[in-house]
Amino acid sequence: MKKISIIFAITMIAASSGFAQFKDQLNGQPSIESSLLRPSDGLLFGFFDPANFSMRQSLSMSYMTLGGQSIAIGMYTNSLSYRISSPLTLSADVSLINSPYNTLGSKFSQAFNGIYLTRAELNYHPSSNFQIDIQFNQNPMARFYNPYYYNPYYFSSPWGWYREPR
Repeated sequence: MKKISIIFAITMIAASSGFAQFKDQLNGQPSIESSLLRPSDGLLFGFFDPANFSMRQSLSMSYMTLGGQSIAIGMYTNSLSYRISSPLTLSADVSLINSPYNTLGSKFSQAFNGIYLTRAELNYHPSSNFQIDIQFNQNPMARFYNPYYYNPYYFSSPWGWYREPR
């Protein structure tokens, strides 16, 4: 029995000394703060680098009256730009357009109000003397503009007959 108690005591002492630490080893352990606030590698989902992304906003309000009709327009534009690589940049303008007041009727407001991709652009600029731009523009105001309507000869015929406006 004495032999078993000596072996048990030696085993307990050896096991307890195996888990002991010196004070200088405590400083090397990571704290909770350093585990949560690790520096990021800058990539989102492995391919999107927020350092190459920029965004700006603009707001414009306008009021126009012409020919007895009037319209108020508000436009909020968010311009996004992302540098894919050193010479290649992708840009887009997304606009929210609203006409809170107009004398053109509710159908005009329903057709005019909305969210538009007003510009999308891909720029390739490998050197100072060479640049390729591919651009898409969508201007919702152009859908309602008739360049011939304000021409004084638009409704007239070359033979002197008057044609009614559509």
